[in-house]
Amino acid sequence: MGLTKGNALYNIPFTGNLSHDLELNTNTASGIPRLNFRLAVNEGERGSDDEKTHFIPFTAFGTTAENAAKSFKKGDRLIVLGRVNTYPKSVYLENANKELEEKEITMVGFTASDISAPVRFATVDVHKVAKKEGGETSAAAKKAPAPRAAAASKPKVAVPAGGGDDDF
Repeated sequence: MGLTKGNALYNIPFTGNLSHDLELNTNTASGIPRLNFRLAVNEGERGSDDEKTHFIPFTAFGTTAENAAKSFKKGDRLIVLGRVNTYPKSVYLENANKELEEKEITMVGFTASDISAPVRFATVDVHKVAKKEGGETSAAAKKAPAPRAAAASKPKVAVPAGGGDDDF
């Protein structure tokens, strides 16, 4: 949960696939890197008539944007924590007389506060980034320590009568 100007904003988790390769925008007016991307989030039973895909728009800023652009590519399965962001937009719509009328609509998107890859069906290599002055992290990655060697024997785990849950 994040706080802004006294109002609580909640992060909503989204799990889906990255719909396109990422392009980092570093030419912003504020000088803060920005990354716009869409996550394809599926709803309903796969292959059924009620299956639907939502393309959810996200924007990430700063080191989150830099690190995501270096880490992910089209099709990657991601978990994105995002908070809602609404903004007005003028559009032109055709009326009954086939004339274009300007209308003000409210657009909905999400600001990504964190982006990660789930490890249920894939492995992830994690590399820490060096900290800049002032506490911000830089995009220059340091190699993470080598994984620990596997234990010689696995601990015994009790399975309840009737089997157990494969996910646990």
